[in-house]
Amino acid sequence: SYHMTSMDEERRVKWKGSSSWVEKIELHNKQEVLATPRGHFQLTVQDTGVGMSPDEIIKLFGEGVQFNAHALQAGKGSGLGLFIAKGLVNQHNGTLEATSEGLDKGATFTLKLPLYHVPDLSSESDEHQETSTSVSDLEKSNNDETPSCAEDRDLRLLVVDDHPSNRKLLCRLLESKGHQCDMAENGQVALEMVRDTMWGSSEGDEALEPYDCILMDYEMPVMNGPTASSLIRELGCDVFIIGITGNVLSDDVQYFKSRGANAILPKPFQLSTLEDLFM
Repeated sequence: SYHMTSMDEERRVKWKGSSSWVEKIELHNKQEVLATPRGHFQLTVQDTGVGMSPDEIIKLFGEGVQFNAHALQAGKGSGLGLFIAKGLVNQHNGTLEATSEGLDKGATFTLKLPLYHVPDLSSESDEHQETSTSVSDLEKSNNDETPSCAEDRDLRLLVVDDHPSNRKLLCRLLESKGHQCDMAENGQVALEMVRDTMWGSSEGDEALEPYDCILMDYEMPVMNGPTASSLIRELGCDVFIIGITGNVLSDDVQYFKSRGANAILPKPFQLSTLEDLFM
């Protein structure tokens, strides 16, 4: 994953003996690669839904924007989905746009992202090699990095999220850093798993090893994150709880904390930001 730095002429260079423009791309680990632009990827999604007015199109990608939320979304959602999506696309120097012919005439969303070819620069001069990095070099660098929270010991974590793909992805990333992860699909299941670490299961099994940290989603069926956090505290459990939510309005954040969360991470987040909280 990378984001584009400024696109002015200073960041566009030519290799000696080549007619191709090469752009410097800064990776999230602050390393740079030199790549040749190769067109773009475009994805268009068209629906036949309620459509939008010209005024709504203008406001669409704003923070917290919702149109007739009670009628169209049963009062749910935070209005942050498109705001976050456009921000991510912008970081990759792409565009995310929407059009509509009007109310009740559907809408069209178009995503465009630039494509690049990273050349094999192993035979180029030392001057250019200093600023080039191969994919294998980056993978080795990432694999060699160890999170500061795991230098002394690995952590036992509970990931609570009602979306299976979110749970599995986060667990896979954390396990690659050496941590042990359990999963729960809602707050009720998480509460029962915490009980098992304190007193053992209802079937008479011995208490399990306690969790070092719980990563708790906000909106979930059966039991949401704030309720589960509150009930976990009522058990007398002082485990560190990180609330993970797309509801980043100050009232929602404070409510989650008042119910027992020690810290809040807004979606989406960087794994390094999460690891900093483990400290």
